[in-house]
Amino acid sequence: MSNSKIFLFFCLSFIFGVFVQSVFNFPRPVWLGFLILGVMLAAMFWGRAPKIVIAGFCLMIMAGGAWRYISVSDTHNLIKQFNDKGKITITGVISEEPDVRSDNIKYKVSVKGVWPFDSGYASASASASPLPLQATADKQGTNLGGNILVVAKKYPAYQYGDKLEITGKLKTPSVSDDFDYKSYLAKEDIYSIAYFPEMKLLAQGRGNWLMTRLLFVKNKFSDSIGRVLTEPQAAFLAGLILGEKRGLPQDIMDAFSRTGTTHIIALSGFNITIIAVALMNLFNFFMVRRQISFWLSVGAIILFVLMTGAAASVVRAAVMGILVLLAQQVGRLYQIRNALVLAGAIMVYLNPRVLVWDLGFQLSFAATLGLIYTSPILQNWFIGEKEREDGNKKILGLKEILIATLAAQIAVLPLLIINFGQLSLIAPLANILVLPFIPATMFFGFLSALVGLAILPLGKVLGWLAWLFLTYEIRIIELLAKLPLAAVNFKWTWLGGGLYYAVLIWLVWKLNKTHAENSRSPTA
Repeated sequence: MSNSKIFLFFCLSFIFGVFVQSVFNFPRPVWLGFLILGVMLAAMFWGRAPKIVIAGFCLMIMAGGAWRYISVSDTHNLIKQFNDKGKITITGVISEEPDVRSDNIKYKVSVKGVWPFDSGYASASASASPLPLQATADKQGTNLGGNILVVAKKYPAYQYGDKLEITGKLKTPSVSDDFDYKSYLAKEDIYSIAYFPEMKLLAQGRGNWLMTRLLFVKNKFSDSIGRVLTEPQAAFLAGLILGEKRGLPQDIMDAFSRTGTTHIIALSGFNITIIAVALMNLFNFFMVRRQISFWLSVGAIILFVLMTGAAASVVRAAVMGILVLLAQQVGRLYQIRNALVLAGAIMVYLNPRVLVWDLGFQLSFAATLGLIYTSPILQNWFIGEKEREDGNKKILGLKEILIATLAAQIAVLPLLIINFGQLSLIAPLANILVLPFIPATMFFGFLSALVGLAILPLGKVLGWLAWLFLTYEIRIIELLAKLPLAAVNFKWTWLGGGLYYAVLIWLVWKLNKTHAENSRSPTA
């Protein structure tokens, strides 16, 4: 067995250990047993049966993955002990960009102190005694109680880095047959929710310096988009460049959902991997050297990350997109397999909860795997050798974009059906009509908003070019969404999704094996 395959098995073993513990929540002694068994196998067969030794190490690493998940527990989150009790006063800092909804704003607040209700904490002396939760004074700025989610009115609005005094009751996130909100929030280390509490601003600028600057640039750029374009084109462009889709009217959002094009405005891994391929094809069409187009595409992805405030989910998606570009650069997508699995293992190590409870991570990983393993098969079917040699001469690489879209959608299909209960039958056509124009839309939209920051009239003139592309894309999506059977309600369980992936993996393996055998054949 090659070192490359051994490394792959080790990474997959860690991910599998995290997955099993996430789903089944086995007690520690079970994993201790696997660890001991792995050590025994490796020791007993060392030097005699390499495959059994490797299996032993896989068991040890799998146990390590489970142990990592167990270690990221809620025991350090002390604030949850006040859930479902009386009113308390909390001091904390908004630790992420506020999530603005149509009728409320959601704040993730890093708790600094907890005080009895009506303690008068906000006074300069802060003479009231803190509750037993904390061991050090609040003014030291130490995170004493984990995070909470605050659902508040839209006005007054607070910003990232604001220090607040919050008075209200904490609730435990709900768990139902349809959705486990408690586990969903746990991946962000949130175990408590405060609904519409009393809030008072205590200080500003208490957040991370770099994040504060990035969000400042993002908000300025978002404001510029709103000045150079009218609605709904402005909201659509904000979704494309910044990942903000909350400004889009609900009927347009429904049209995106029915046509399977929501990924365009999500800045998820699904979105970035598809757009990365489109950017690569666009630059290949205009540039002589492939290496130049590769670095321009990577630079564009990094710019997207910075423009969106470098949120963890977007960074993970960008890593996937860059790996796909790297795979295309070396010419053989599957050569990047180990790098992809290693990246996934590192992400899971940093936050083990994302593996099961973060749909964005799942879509990113699945879409990238689809591009790596399914895309070459589709290319063999739809693109001839002569076309591949003249690839840069094709206008915008329409076939490559369609193939990339189909490959990614084949890979993420069960995840979309399980989570949203809807299957878009028009998605392939919608994507081939819209995606080729997305890079140009983003380019002209970015340029017009950037110029608009300095010279608003000129920004509006340039915005007309972006407006034409945006209007075309919205109209196409709305038209296709109105077609009969554009999307059908379709619900799968995880068992059905597992069977789908089992069949897909077998087909990919079989077709790749057949292609490899035909390539080695003297008559091929």
